Amino acid sequence: MERKNINILCIMFIGLLMSGCAINKNQIDALAKCDYTVESLQDIRLAGRDMDSYTGKDGVNLASLPGIAMAMLRQDLPLEAQINMKVSNPTTTTTKINSFKYLIEIQGKPLFEGTVNENLHLATGESTVVPLTFKANIFGTAKEEGIENVLNELFTRKGEGFLVLKIKPSIKIGNSNIYYPGYITVDRNLAKSIGKLVM
Repeated sequence: MERKNINILCIMFIGLLMSGCAINKNQIDALAKCDYTVESLQDIRLAGRDMDSYTGKDGVNLASLPGIAMAMLRQDLPLEAQINMKVSNPTTTTTKINSFKYLIEIQGKPLFEGTVNENLHLATGESTVVPLTFKANIFGTAKEEGIENVLNELFTRKGEGFLVLKIKPSIKIGNSNIYYPGYITVDRNLAKSIGKLVM
């Protein structure tokens, strides 16, 4: 009789483990079902100056960019901004997100990686905006691609795949963050968002 009770307890324990794993998998899968979009960009600066200060009615004029020239000589050409990312829940259940890892790529190569802690509880149809900040040196890309080409990508809105934003959201289980297994692409054309502000 005692052995039978032990067997029943073992079966119940295994059942709880399996149901817990199923719940965790469903919670992680729900992260990919949210909608992630770039709502806006602000405080965009290149080499310490506001981006719109580099343009005029005739576009970009390198002769009027001594700050860029000095930055290239120092091999330090910082690009910085705050990306306001909108997260929406289109599903029929509440989605919980604990924190984000975010990755900005330039020309397909990692440029900046960051983490933001946000405890989000989004019911059906709810949305919120999460600020993601970055500052990175794009000198290497400017040297490799040519500074004029880089500036044209940033200013002309045509930079598909030039600057890409990806995120890896997580849920909290116990005291640990369990991250989505891969990066989710949010925006393949951040340069377009920058271009809208300076053109």
